[in-house]
Parts: sequence; structure tokens; C-alpha cells
Amino acid sequence: MIFILWVLIIYSSVLVSGEEVTSSSSSTLTTTSTSTPTPTPTATATSLTTTSVTTSSATTTTTSVTTSVTTSSSSSTSTSTSTSTTTTSTVSLEPIPTPSTIIDVLSSEPEFSYFLRVLQRQGMVPLLNELENVTLLAPINSAFVGTTGIDWENNALKRYVVNQKLLVGNLDKDERVFDTLYKVDKSTYYSIRVRPDLESLEYVIDEVASIVDEDISAKHQYSYIQGIDHLLPIKPTMCQELMNSTNSEISLFTKMFQLLFVDEEMVSEKSKSNKKKKKKKPKKDLPRILPKSCEEFLNGTQTILIPSNELVKQSLSELQLNYYLANDELDTYSSTTDSIDEVRHDIYNLLTNLMFSDLVVGKNGTGESRKSKYGISHKFELQKHHLTVDGVTSNSTHVFSNGAIHIFDANISFFEKLSIPVVEMIPRKALYALHYSNFVEELYFRSLDYLIDGSTAQQTVFLNLEDRDDAEDDDDDDNEITDVDVYISEPSIKSFSSRQNLLYQFVNSSFDLQDDVHILLDTKLCSHKRIGGCYKLKLSASHGTKTVTVNDDVRILNHLKIANDTSIFIANGEILPPTNLKHSLGDLISSGAVYRHLESIEIDRTSCLKTLEYINAFDLYSLDDNNKGYTIFLPCGTTKFKNLWTNLGLVQNYLKNNPKIHQSVMKGLFLEGLVYSDFNSSTKLSSLNGDSVLLEKSSVLETPNSLYYNNTALDVELNSDLLFSQGVIHVINEVLFPDSFEIPIEELIRTTFDSNFPDHFMWDIIKMYPNIHKSIVGKKPYSLLIPTAESLKDFNITTSFKDILKFVDLHLIPNEEVHKLLNCIDDTGYNNSVIRTNFSEGGLVCKHKPNTNKVMLQLHKLNGTSTESYSKDHEVVLLNHGCTKLYTGDNNTDSLSCVFLLQKPLNLEWFNEPKRGDNFLHVHLGWVSVGAGVILGLMLFGGIMVGLVFCLGKREKSSDKDDMESPRADSGFMSVLTDEDEFIPYDRGYETDVDVLRTETDALLPSHMKRKKKIRKPDYGSTTNSINGTNGSTTLPRDIGNIRSTLNRERNIPGY
Repeated sequence: MIFILWVLIIYSSVLVSGEEVTSSSSSTLTTTSTSTPTPTPTATATSLTTTSVTTSSATTTTTSVTTSVTTSSSSSTSTSTSTSTTTTSTVSLEPIPTPSTIIDVLSSEPEFSYFLRVLQRQGMVPLLNELENVTLLAPINSAFVGTTGIDWENNALKRYVVNQKLLVGNLDKDERVFDTLYKVDKSTYYSIRVRPDLESLEYVIDEVASIVDEDISAKHQYSYIQGIDHLLPIKPTMCQELMNSTNSEISLFTKMFQLLFVDEEMVSEKSKSNKKKKKKKPKKDLPRILPKSCEEFLNGTQTILIPSNELVKQSLSELQLNYYLANDELDTYSSTTDSIDEVRHDIYNLLTNLMFSDLVVGKNGTGESRKSKYGISHKFELQKHHLTVDGVTSNSTHVFSNGAIHIFDANISFFEKLSIPVVEMIPRKALYALHYSNFVEELYFRSLDYLIDGSTAQQTVFLNLEDRDDAEDDDDDDNEITDVDVYISEPSIKSFSSRQNLLYQFVNSSFDLQDDVHILLDTKLCSHKRIGGCYKLKLSASHGTKTVTVNDDVRILNHLKIANDTSIFIANGEILPPTNLKHSLGDLISSGAVYRHLESIEIDRTSCLKTLEYINAFDLYSLDDNNKGYTIFLPCGTTKFKNLWTNLGLVQNYLKNNPKIHQSVMKGLFLEGLVYSDFNSSTKLSSLNGDSVLLEKSSVLETPNSLYYNNTALDVELNSDLLFSQGVIHVINEVLFPDSFEIPIEELIRTTFDSNFPDHFMWDIIKMYPNIHKSIVGKKPYSLLIPTAESLKDFNITTSFKDILKFVDLHLIPNEEVHKLLNCIDDTGYNNSVIRTNFSEGGLVCKHKPNTNKVMLQLHKLNGTSTESYSKDHEVVLLNHGCTKLYTGDNNTDSLSCVFLLQKPLNLEWFNEPKRGDNFLHVHLGWVSVGAGVILGLMLFGGIMVGLVFCLGKREKSSDKDDMESPRADSGFMSVLTDEDEFIPYDRGYETDVDVLRTETDALLPSHMKRKKKIRKPDYGSTTNSINGTNGSTTLPRDIGNIRSTLNRERNIPGY
């Protein structure tokens, strides 16, 4: 009986074991396994065909099973089974109980022994026993190989506990993310990522561990165990990744992210070092307080969209990108705190558009719209296993411990496609991007913020590179000018306040640069009191806009377009408003040219200094404000001959003698009103004299660019304007006279008076003949050729000259002939025709020599019977001239008379026939030729004399003699020669100490007689060096015997 009962128990156990074999009805899988039967509720989308061998200590069974299983989440099972079984079994008397908890399963499987031991040591067993509906990721023993010394913590082990059921049978080809029991922060749990590996046909967790033992059930806890082959490393948080990222693919985004959290101490130091701490007009309050840390900023954020570097560059302009990265070099640029904060706020707005509170990865969170933290909705979808946001497909996904990051690298405008607003490059933000924050602060301080806050359109800003935040500023704070309307006194260079200087850097229009353009722009600096409008700024471009200048001397380095149809130009120098007249003219003289873009208009310094002298003499530097401005035509240009004031000739002398008229002429150069070089119409302006002046211009495209001043054409090149604080200056190469200007002929003649020769004044001679005098000053006047007073004296031309009437007639020229002479002087339109005089027998031919700028008048006999060739003696030099009115070059001289000053008079004797029999060839040499001949003759004579002196005065040099060998000139003793003496001196009749050294056989001959040399023995005993050889070795003294007994007088010998 007992035996039968035991058999029934075993049989029931076998039936239960058979009922717990489960599989999915829609997948096919072939496996061979050996395991302890455990309940495994599943809900799958796979078809399985299973061949199973189940072994216990009581039974050995071979079973072929075809099963259709439907399993619900509550683990209730309905099974229909058709089984054909052949069983050979040996039944054990003691069956093993089925594991029912997570710990039981781990204890029953040897491959989890090491992980179980870790759980026990860390006290995780009680926690696991209390859990339900979880999944334990259990590393098998091989996962611990080589991982000694791991510092396990309770919280770290919770990463292996998924807070929901994770069944491999429920997974598909799309990745998923699951939360664990590990808490990253107060509100966020550690996430793991599970995705299929299509190569190994396994599911991979966090790209590290593969699931090798799937879906092990712990039925009493409604939980599962997934065996994995590697330990799971702790993933960084999104903050750790973004703040310490080494991913070069997203370096621009991470840089922006990091710049949101600027060091507060650095910002505080910037605030303390900022010089301008007050603003007359504070900026608008920024929207919110910025987070101080990444953790604070990403609190509640689980998904971030990140564009790659290339996508950022495609989606943002270069200036926008520079703006977002403007705080990257705060140690280099002395940026203001306002600029730092504003850039941070704009970074904050951009980033919050890319952040989402929900976790969106794979199957998680896709298929619906979700709002960003900025409040804009975006559609998230999963297409072909890739995430798309508003149709933009992500390139890669990275899951971190507290969220996921999606990287996009599509060839599109990312922010525009996702309708994410980016910063608008209004002038203020553009200036921050270019690191001109201190310039912005200065504008706010001067209440000029309206120029850069985006409310002003179609303007251009000119910046000086030296005003950038990285430029050193050595100015003294105490000397800062803060009064907006303070003007510096006239002698000073500065004529405008700081506020006005800033206004001059803004132009009222925006334009596209073109090649070879010269334009005058209206700035925002206006003065109705001074010029009746706004000041101009000159801009020129050439070489395909590679070379751009402002006001001709400041080079533009860069230019760019920004929002509101605004342009920014960066220059390499200061862009200051025009200075006063005196300083502007001083700059003109010092530079010696009017700079015009890449070229310059040279000035004649001599003429210009003379002009400035006259301006100063007539007090024209100080001009009253007239609400119109002034246009000045300045005679400073270069001319072909001499200088422009000298070219006036006798007219200049007349002006010097008449200061009031001279002042009137100078005032005629100053017109009330503004006419710039781009003037292209006609207008009437008044000069300082009150005279009306008509200015006309047909076209600015003419070359040369001509401006007509009362029908006088002036070459005024485009953009050659010289700007000053009250108007504009045009440099011209002639002196302008009013149409009413006229010099009485008598006054013009008086300019030739020479006080050194008062008795030889031509006008006094003319006045002797009333008819001639009347004809000169009458309605049809004559022009005069007047020799210098000195030449009249030399030629003895006085009132008592016998042919004075003929002489005067020869020096009178009818006015209809004068234009020939004037054209010859100007070297324009002259054809060498004869100029008739009032003397019927003689005319003149004018010769202009351009190389010397000399005008010669040559006599031409009108009624001569003999043929006369060119004669050097029959010409005179024209020194100077002047006319009563301005000659316009139109050959019309009926209404004017001229006076021509000659170096010497025209000689009446030139009309006389040569004497009969005088056939001698006359050679006419000029003074230069004569002078050159004299100089050459003197040089030749001097050379001959020097040669004679050297030849005849040369004497042979005597040999140098030692002072001890040659007697002094004043010695009264006779010389005694030695054997080595070459020259024999005169014998003075007495023997001296020197004579002792000479042999008695030497003849007493004059010293200049050279004695014939003879071959001598070796110089034993010689007192001098050898002359027979080259050694000159020292020898012993020669024995001269006892000479004391032969001396006939006392000697001055030491020791005796």
C-alpha cells in the first residue's frame, strides 16, 4: 500500500514537470538544454520547435513535444498538448523542490555562485527577497575573471536590478531602455540600454554584456533573471559626458554647453576691472536667473538632441557661431559682464530647445509629439530602427546613466528644420560676437543704445580694431570726458565730443561693395548749425573689393552683413570726424598730398604755404557757423611751370600792393554751401564777398572729373574731398578770380616800377606822348612790352632818346595779337606765327622752351629786303606778364590788355643793314659758352703751371742721416766721416768728435756728391749695420789705436 502511494506521488511530479514546459507559438528555435524544470511564463512573438531532455534524480525521459502555448502576464497558462512518449525511468524516492525565488534560482545554478556571494556580502539578499516584478541581470562566473578588488556598494549593485520584467522573448529588433533601482539623483534612476546584435543573434546590454541565459523565472516573486557574460560598468551621467567630452564630432555643442557655466569669480573680476561702471540708460532685464551648475541645468532632462560640428556650421552663420562662443576666451578679451550674461542667456535659450524631460530612445517615447523644455513641440518617430525628429534622422544614440543623447549629422539647416529659434544678429549681439563689448558699453553710456538694439535698420557701423576688447587701454580714468556737448577750443585738434565721435562711426545706409567704387556716405553725426546737415564719410574700393579705405587713409580689414540690413566694417585705424580748418590744412601741408584711396594728389608745398599765409593774413581760418557749411577751392595744386602764385606774374604784384583787393580774391575762394566731388547738377552759391558763383557739373563719370566755377573748368577728382569740421575743401591748381575782377592798365604798368631805378620807368616815357597814352587806356587798348628799369638804364633809354617814338611803337602790341603771345606762354595752341607790333617794320616770334620754362621773343623784320637767319642777339627773354582781366584761352583778347616784362628792350639797331665790306664771319656766343670757355682755359693753364713746378723744382732727396753722424748746421767743427758714409759732407776745417769715426783717406767733398761704392771686406768693427749684406749683425769695435797722444787739444770726453 505504501509502495503504491509512493508511485502515485512520483507520477504526479512528472505530470507537473511536463505542464511547465512553455514556448511561443510563432517562432521556430532548435535548442538542446539540460536544466531543472522551472515555471517560465512568456508572451512572445516567436515560433519555437523544441527538443528537450529533462533529467532529475528520479527519472530519465525522452520526449518529442509539439506545443502551442498562450501565456498571460499573470502567469496563468492554458495548454493543449499532444504527446507521444516513450519513457524508461528509474524513479528516485526523494524529489528536488523547484526554485521559486531569485535567490533560490541563483543558489541552484552554479554559474551564478560568484555573483550570489557578492550579493550576500553586500547585504542585498533581504532586498531582493522583498522585490516583485523585477528582472535581475546576473553576471555568470566567467564575467568576474580578472576583476579583483571591485569596491561594491549597495547602490551600485542596484544597477543590475531592472525595475520591471525584462523578457527576451518580448524584445524585437528595436532597442529599448529600462530603468534600474540605482538612483543617479533624487528624481532620476540609472538606465540600461538593450539592443539586438544581428551578427551574434544576441541581445546586448549597454554595449558591453550579452544575455547568455535568457528568461529564468522566479515565479514566487513574479520576476526573471537574465544571465549576462560581463559586468556592467557604471556609465557617466550626461553632465559628466558633456562637461568632459572628448568627442570631436560634437565639440562645438559641448563648448557652448560648457560656456553656459562661466566661472563666477572670473565674471566678478571682470566686473571690478571694468572702468565704466555707470550707464545713463540701463539695459532691459534678462529673462531668468541662469543655472550655476550642469546638474542644476539638466535636472529633469532625460533626452538631448545634439547637432554635429558640421551641422552646426551649416545651420548657423559664422557670426552667430562666434557669438555663442564669445565667452570662450575671457582670459584674452576684457569683455564686459553685460556681454557675458547676454551670451549665456542666448546659449540657455538655444540649449533648452534641444532638451526634453521624457526619455526617448528606440521604442521608448517614440510615435508621439513631445515638448522641449523651451515649450516647442516636436514629433518623435522610429523609422527603420532610427530616431527621427520632425523628419530629421539621427546619426547615432548614446545612453548614459540618467538619459540619452541623440547626435544628428544630416546635410540640412538643422535649427530651421526643427523650427528652433537662433539668436538674431542685431548690431549689439554682432558687436559682442566680434568682441567689442566695451564699445557697446560706451554707446549705452552715451545714450546711443538705440543704434544697436535692433530698432534701427539700413545702417553701417565702422569700427576701429584698436577698440576691440583685447586692446590695451592706458587712458587715465580721471581724464575721461563725460560731458556730451563739451567742445574743445579752436587751437586744439579735437573738435567734437566723445558722443559725436561715436555718431560719426554710424552711416545712414547699407550697401554692397563693388569694385572700383568711390562714394560719399552720410553719417549720423549731424550739425545743422555748422554745415546744415550730416557729415560725410568717404569710402573707396578697388581690386575686387580686396582694398577698401575710409577717408582715404584708413584701411578696411573686414566687412560683414548682419540683421536689419546692417553692415559692419572693421578698420585698422581711428575713424574720427573731420577736424577744424586750421588742423586740416596743417595735415595737408605735412603730408604733401591729398590722399585718394590707393593714390594721392600731390600738392605744391611752396604754393600751398603761400596760400595758407594769405588765409592767415586775412583771418579766414575762423569761419562763422552759417547753417550751410563752406566749400573752399584751395590753390595748392601742382602746375606745369613754376608755382600757381608765381604764374600770376604781375597780377600777384598788383594783389600785394592792394591788400583789400587781394582779400576779396581770397574770399572768392570760400563759398557758402556744400558741394562735394560727387556733385552732379548745378547750383548757385555765394562767396564770402557776396558774389554769386555758378557751379556746374555735367557727369561724375567724366575723366578728368570737371567742376565748372563760373565757366572755369576745374579738375576735381571723385572722392578727392578734403573734409573739415565746417565743410569741404577742393585742391585746385590755379587761383580763381571773380568775373568782375579787373585791373586798371595803369595800375598793372606800375607793378613794373623799380625803386632802384626811379628815373627809368617806362610809364613816364609813355606819358610824354598823349596820343599813345590815350590809346593805351582807351576803349581799344594796346598791350605793352616793358623792359626792366635796369636794362633801360643800361641801354640809356630816357626821355631824351632820339628815336623814343619808334622805340615805344616797337614795344606796343595790338590786342588782337596778344592771344598769340598768351598761348605761347601757356604752351597751348600756338603755331609760331608772327606777332605784329605797332612798329610797321618789325614783328616778333615767340619761342617757349619747356625744359627751362623760358619764353623768348625773337625779332622778325616785316619789310626787310635782305634774308636774315636766326640771330642770338636779336631775341629777348620774357620775364613776367599780367593782364587786366582773366584770359580764358578762347583767343578773345579784345577786352583786355596785358603787360609783358622783358629782360632787355627791343633794339632799333637790329633793323639797320650791316656795313658795306663787313664780310667778317660773326660768331655769336652766349654768356654760358663764354663762361665755360674761361673755366676750361683756367683749368688748362693751372695744370700746365703745376706740371712745371713739379718738373723744375724736383730735387734729389739725400739719404737720411743719423743725427750722430751728420754735423749740426751751427757746428763750428769739421766733420769726420766713417767708412760707411756714402756721401761726403763739406769739411769745415776742424776735426770734431765725429771725425774720429772717419778714415783719413776719405776725401773731403761736398755732401751732395755721391761717392762710388766699392767692394768691401766684412765690416769688422763697423759702428753701423752692414751695407754689404743683409744681416747687419753686431760686430766688435774697430781698434783705432791709442789716439790720446795724437790729440792736439782737450776733448770733452767723459772721464778725462
